[in-house]
Amino acid sequence: GFPPVGAPLADPRAKPADEVVPAIDTALRHVVHALIVGPDVALADAPRSELPAEAVAKCLAYLRDRVGVPRDMSFPAARQLRAHLNWLSADLTGGKLMY
Repeated sequence: GFPPVGAPLADPRAKPADEVVPAIDTALRHVVHALIVGPDVALADAPRSELPAEAVAKCLAYLRDRVGVPRDMSFPAARQLRAHLNWLSADLTGGKLMY
């Protein structure tokens, strides 16, 4: 078998959800757009209704929970990224955040 994993959120045996990769790509582009121009402008600029809401929200939560500080980015940058991932997740699911 596989050796145990020390970090509680490490998931080296995770299987990607290949069927939603294009939707996740689009969702992450929405998040980057919101980081650049702000969520209010981003809401008006880009339609998100074509995204599979629950599957995308679960993937965004998975990413949100695994952003490493300082490995991946600074603490302030990680807070902003997590906040914007939550923003899009809540927008897609009508306010329901995934955990």
